Amino acid sequence: MSRDTRHRILVASLLLFNEHGVPRTTINEIADEIDISPGNLHYHFRKKEDIVDALTAEFQADARKVLHPPESGTLSLDDFWWFLHHLLELKGAYRFMLTDTEVLADEYPKVARALRHFARAVNAAFELYLLGLVQSGYLNADMPGVKSAARNVAIIALMSERFDALVESGSEADDAAIGVARSILGLLKPLATAEAASHLEELATHYAE
Repeated sequence: MSRDTRHRILVASLLLFNEHGVPRTTINEIADEIDISPGNLHYHFRKKEDIVDALTAEFQADARKVLHPPESGTLSLDDFWWFLHHLLELKGAYRFMLTDTEVLADEYPKVARALRHFARAVNAAFELYLLGLVQSGYLNADMPGVKSAARNVAIIALMSERFDALVESGSEADDAAIGVARSILGLLKPLATAEAASHLEELATHYAE
């Protein structure tokens, strides 16, 4: 029962953090969400930082499953697409990690470290995937070109929603993910062979608005 309550607290916290952000979510609101007393919640987590740290650990564990290097051998555009799909799913599940980033990093040291490692791992994963696509004959780029494209793709994947929030009124998580995926696939098109460019267009139809 105690373990079940702890799990319910984390699930409710994740939902509230994703919807409102960590700074705008209180311990009492989390307790109300699952109909327990603040005292019961404090039995499991002494303060909000403990909840944030626990969710950060879960985020890191899930990120490791997504960011493993691509399998050796011939890499396909579908392999890249599935990687991108799972990465965007991960971002959607832990949306709060990339919202109010500076505030979180200042207040929660474990979040700051996790985000630094995550950003580096995302960039490295994109490098490996794009290099694999070059070696498989789908993209035309030298190593500096691969590194530059990987960095640009990583920036779009991690930061474009924040830019959109500045120039627009913001969007739902699903709509934001669609825009990110289409932008990344479009960015790769100029590097693609004719056949690969056609396949990228086909993949982009999965993200039609």
